[in-house]
Amino acid sequence: MTGPKVLIVIVWILKGAVSNNWDIKMPKKIDVMSGFCVQIPCTFEIPDSFTKYLNKSVEAVWKKTDPSLGLTVFSTNSVASVLKGRVTGNLLSKNCTTVFQNFPEGSNDTYFFRLQGPVPLIYTFLQGVNINVHADLLAPMLSPHIDVLEVSEGKNVTLTCSTVLSCPSQQPVMHWSETLGGKIDPTIQVDEFGQTMLVSSQIFNASSLNDGIKVSCFLVYSQDIRRPVETSVTLRVLYTPRNTIAQANPPGPVYEGNVVMLSCQSDANPPVKRYEWFKKTGNGELELKAQQKTLTMTVTSNVQGLYVCKAHNIHGSDQSTGVTVDLKGCQCTIAPYIMCGVLTGLLFLITVVDLVKYKSLIKQLKWAEDLRGQMVYTTLNRTNDSPVYNEIQIRASRTEEDFVNKN
Repeated sequence: MTGPKVLIVIVWILKGAVSNNWDIKMPKKIDVMSGFCVQIPCTFEIPDSFTKYLNKSVEAVWKKTDPSLGLTVFSTNSVASVLKGRVTGNLLSKNCTTVFQNFPEGSNDTYFFRLQGPVPLIYTFLQGVNINVHADLLAPMLSPHIDVLEVSEGKNVTLTCSTVLSCPSQQPVMHWSETLGGKIDPTIQVDEFGQTMLVSSQIFNASSLNDGIKVSCFLVYSQDIRRPVETSVTLRVLYTPRNTIAQANPPGPVYEGNVVMLSCQSDANPPVKRYEWFKKTGNGELELKAQQKTLTMTVTSNVQGLYVCKAHNIHGSDQSTGVTVDLKGCQCTIAPYIMCGVLTGLLFLITVVDLVKYKSLIKQLKWAEDLRGQMVYTTLNRTNDSPVYNEIQIRASRTEEDFVNKN
């Protein structure tokens, strides 16, 4: 037997094996809102020997709680069913998809599908679907499903928002928050179990500007008063250090012996793990001086020069521009000059006072000497005068007025 013929035989055997089993495919769980419809995607397989009984007379039945003893809640041949709905699938094509209308609150249970046809085509499938009824709209799913999404800068990121449409005829509006910009219309997709899904994806290139922002996906029924629901993720964008700045305090030239502090700061995520200070040598190389954020030094001729700072985290490093430490000229204080000026002034004042006193004393001595000379001369004159001379002198000293009055 040739290869292709062997393959055909194997496929035929496998198909026959599958066809000889009772099997059903539907979701294991469906979440619905009370008062809304619910669609149960459903397909089945029956043994080949039962296929001939699969005709238009076959009744589709749904039971709950237990496949054997459970209560029948729906039948295509009964108008008094507990649940109102219809089979939208074609039973002849082994499609048992069913839509229930206005699914009531408090109807949480496991539901089983049963084929009710001509004997012997009567069978309740053992796999059921668990239906959970909620009073409010369920929040959408966000993928990656995480509260904080860490991503490296420059990487393309895809955020996918999705929700299962338990009632495709009542579709909610899905939209994103404006944090990333742009409007992205959702698409309709079908999962492996036949459930209809509303899906929307945001694709962007991560940058440091996205760090810390909250991205949300919203669901809202435009014609329903129920509040919108959302699912969010916070972005944490990781990037290497940047905008590294080195500063000197005080800035500019510093007097020798004074203290200067060099400080470094940088923007990084995660934060800077290590700072390094380097001094540029005469041949242009960088000499490591310290591994700390600040560098405090007493300024000397050996300390002056150009310094740069490097910031490191686990993603890389960044280097600042240089900051220069310069020496000022001689640090001279004005106090000694003031003191010298005061002392000089006092000395000058004392000298002037002494000079004035000296001149006054000389003048007094000269006056005293002159006075003493005059006294000696007067004494000598009185000794030589005669009474006759004195009389002549007195008479000779009369004025013209004396003669006039006499006449």
